Amino acid sequence: MENSLTKMIDENSDRLSNLPDALLIHILSLLDAKKVVQTCLLSKRWRNLWASVPSLHFNYEYLSNESERFSNFLTLFLHLRDKAINLHTFKLCYYGSRTCASSMHCSALSNTEAFSIDEMWILYAFKHEVKNLVLKLWENCFKVAPNCLFTCYSLEYMQFNCFSEVKADIVCLPKLRKLSLRNVSMNGDSIHKILSGCPVLETLSIQFVTIRTNSISFQTVKSLRMENCFFYSLSEPTISISCPCLNYLKFVQCTGAITFTDMSRVTDAIITWGKNCKKGYNFDLLEDILGVEYLELIIVYAKEFLDRELKNGTTFNGLKCLLLDLCWNNCNFSILSSFLKRCPKLEKFCLLHTTYSCEVCCCEEKTLGNKWQVAD
Repeated sequence: MENSLTKMIDENSDRLSNLPDALLIHILSLLDAKKVVQTCLLSKRWRNLWASVPSLHFNYEYLSNESERFSNFLTLFLHLRDKAINLHTFKLCYYGSRTCASSMHCSALSNTEAFSIDEMWILYAFKHEVKNLVLKLWENCFKVAPNCLFTCYSLEYMQFNCFSEVKADIVCLPKLRKLSLRNVSMNGDSIHKILSGCPVLETLSIQFVTIRTNSISFQTVKSLRMENCFFYSLSEPTISISCPCLNYLKFVQCTGAITFTDMSRVTDAIITWGKNCKKGYNFDLLEDILGVEYLELIIVYAKEFLDRELKNGTTFNGLKCLLLDLCWNNCNFSILSSFLKRCPKLEKFCLLHTTYSCEVCCCEEKTLGNKWQVAD
């Protein structure tokens, strides 16, 4: 009887609380900051664990969409947190008041106040040697990205998504390997400082970015993702883009007068050319990646695209796998046949006709996955 009672008590015990601190803290690192704090009410065992979590996720939507409440919570959280614990990840999603009744109410959230608060939070993360920084900010947070954003000796990954202008004065990100910029604009001086201030940068993603410059040199970048970007040359006829170390390229509906150079190392490429590109298309992309081995082309106006790209008799001697996702309403199969004849080492070919290729007016995520295995 006593053994049965002991067994029953053991089965009903709190097994989760009996786990080691390191494992519990890892579990808490996967939760939003609000939920992390709420765990302190579970028992004495959980009371102080939240203060040692190294990965912080602050999401505005989890705090009833109240700007002042969100700001106070975040500031108090950082103030009470264990200062001896460095940060691994700091993620901030702040979209402002989505329930504003009028534009006048929106303007009540002053840019100055939001900027000063955001800068304090960022500086806290940098002081605690954060490795991963993710900022998804509302367009009224600030018009110009804070300068402190680009000086951190510990940062290895940064994602910055904010409707603002980037004016980088001093850039020192010696350990940054991955950078993602979205919904920003910048001039040539700023992008040059960012690239030169990130000596080990290998992966770069720019989406909905406006760039005003004459030339860009991605000296260390091995993986480049460019989606719905707008390039404006300041004085030259075209913008020269150099990528001497590039292995992977994803190029989706970018517009502007562009000349690519030093792209002989590209072996894997995905190119989307839709309706929005027809007027703003002024470059020969395929001619610059003749060493490509795996190529995916998602094209609306196939004839115009291939006529332009193949006008110089280009031959793709290294191409082994080709996937074409075309809008057949705008496709000329004679030019397609000519394209295939210029791929002497082609091993796999897949021809698709999807709604995506016919209606690709804006950037969408498309995972092709195992479609390479459709045809041998």
